[in-house]
Amino acid sequence: MKSVTSRPLASTANSAPAGDGLLVWRTRESSRHLLLAMVYSLGIAVATGVLLLLPLENEHLTLVALVTHLVAGVLAFVFFVPFLFIHLKDGRESLLSLFLPWRLLRRVYRGETLYHRLLGYLLMWCLWIVFASGLVIAFPAIAYLAGRPMTLLPYGGHAALLRIHLGVSGFLLVVLLLHFPKRVLS
Repeated sequence: MKSVTSRPLASTANSAPAGDGLLVWRTRESSRHLLLAMVYSLGIAVATGVLLLLPLENEHLTLVALVTHLVAGVLAFVFFVPFLFIHLKDGRESLLSLFLPWRLLRRVYRGETLYHRLLGYLLMWCLWIVFASGLVIAFPAIAYLAGRPMTLLPYGGHAALLRIHLGVSGFLLVVLLLHFPKRVLS
């Protein structure tokens, strides 16, 4: 039986291991571009979210900011999902850790330094909460624009969910700054 050794991430798609059939397109450059696209989308979503918190008197500017916020949030989610799986694979983490992050705590008790990894899991769960709450908040407006007005939550539920969305978004920014490496992304 042959032993399987891990190889560093190749710089070209042609030298990807045979077992990575679905990730043949993946290179260090494509992973970096995926990360940067997600970060830029999140940056636009944060900027437009802050703009939406301000008391704007121009309804057209508010509508443009809202649509930009929704599109940037959806794009960030689209870039987040593949980046998450690639990032976990590169860090040699199992996908089960997505749903059972407390498994890492056993390793912390044994003395392993997992500060950065625990921040990453906290960041991941914050992103999931922000994306899910944003979609539930946006659903009534999208349904209304589609000509089928409906809501998912009882009366007043959207206001509480908006407060959760805002609170977790602020916490997310702090965790994101702590999680990023100290070197410049270039």
